[in-house]
Amino acid sequence: MKKILNKIKDSWQWITLFITIICGFWTIFKYFDNQNDEMAKTIQMAEKSIIWNENIPVIERASVCDDYLARGYNSYTKKLCENVILQDDRLAKK
Repeated sequence: MKKILNKIKDSWQWITLFITIICGFWTIFKYFDNQNDEMAKTIQMAEKSIIWNENIPVIERASVCDDYLARGYNSYTKKLCENVILQDDRLAKK
């Protein structure tokens, strides 16, 4: 038992270093995870801005709608996207 306690006393620096490294990696991971969430929100809002802006050509709005729908967002904007894509299809057939 005394041997084990002496080993633990000798290796406390290594244990502390290991815990510090794990905490550091966790902090970095959470930072990048939060950045990724913020980027996803920014992309979604930019796509919505393009979809709802009627001054932008239908072809470009339809392209953004494809990306928006591929991401799986579900809202009133999704219904507008379906209408924009139908409108784009009608224009393409002419």
